Amino acid sequence: MKLLLIGPMPPLRGGISDFNNYLYESIKKNHNINYQTPSPLYPSFLFPGQSQFQNNFKKIHKGKSFNPYNIFSLIKLIFWINKNDYDKLITTHWNPIFSIIFTIINLSVSNKIEKIGIIHNVNSHENNYLDKFFVKLYLYSLNRVVTLSKFTQKQIRNISKIETLPLFHPIPKLNQPLLNRNNELKKMKLDTSKTYLLHFGIIRPYKGLNRLIQIFNKVINRKKDLQLIIVGEFYENVQYYKTMIENLNLKNYVTVVNEYVEEKDFSKWFSISDYVVQINKSASQSGVTGLSIYFEKVIISNAVGGIKEILNKKNSVITKNDEISIEKTLSNLEAVDKESLINQIKFLKNELSWPIFCEKFLNFIKN
Repeated sequence: MKLLLIGPMPPLRGGISDFNNYLYESIKKNHNINYQTPSPLYPSFLFPGQSQFQNNFKKIHKGKSFNPYNIFSLIKLIFWINKNDYDKLITTHWNPIFSIIFTIINLSVSNKIEKIGIIHNVNSHENNYLDKFFVKLYLYSLNRVVTLSKFTQKQIRNISKIETLPLFHPIPKLNQPLLNRNNELKKMKLDTSKTYLLHFGIIRPYKGLNRLIQIFNKVINRKKDLQLIIVGEFYENVQYYKTMIENLNLKNYVTVVNEYVEEKDFSKWFSISDYVVQINKSASQSGVTGLSIYFEKVIISNAVGGIKEILNKKNSVITKNDEISIEKTLSNLEAVDKESLINQIKFLKNELSWPIFCEKFLNFIKN
């Protein structure tokens, strides 16, 4: 097959960019695949972070980028797609802004090209009231859809009858061993005798960090040996969280690292953690879940949305989604059989691999 993938690619930051890069590298081993990446990803006035680009890249791949907010760049891209006679056009959807952009591209290129959508999120995490309208347009422009959870598939079936295959969010293709826990903690001047809970990734409202801190405050009154480490760039007001931590007298029990973590530094933070905490308000699926599984770390989760399709009581510490239950779970971690859970995580790590994902994906778009 002659395939074209359209979506963010490195040096653009974020989980969607990493996903597309892994997908491209996996497929190109056996198929003719090219890509086009939008750059910039967002207009600067809409982007809440410090930079849209990774530090270890200098510039976008030459000849493989387009400006999604420039009509002449879009027209040039559409002519280029038609000229190159692709069999399949694959777009990766996660945001209503790109619902519009991808719809324009799909409806403008030749009908001979089959349009495939890989949908990470149906609604944006902020759940704008226009999301549903824009997603409907995008689904109309597609021939078939792949989702990363049955949860997302169900959302699509509520608004469209398009043929849909639910898969999963594959485990990242990293080559990073865990480092020595105590050595890394000493480098950071942290107490090696404590139990470390890691909250990892970009900080956005749907991840429920404010609730986690408030619950952690109640837990720490009884369990002084716990330490919460919050690592990731804040897309919210970081001062709000720092003030909360200070007002709750948690400065000695909560560490905040407000920075975007490059892939090369993932191992450092997962090496020092004893558990990864995901107490989300909502989620379709999660790249942090995949990272935790890759590093064989036990996840403490309320398993909302599509996450519960991956995590269960056999491979994770699952808590009900209320404050009392979460507090009780965090207060009784000494009762967790970590060895048994890690054995199940190793099995899950193989089941959610990129080779299995790509085999199922390619079979679906071939037939």
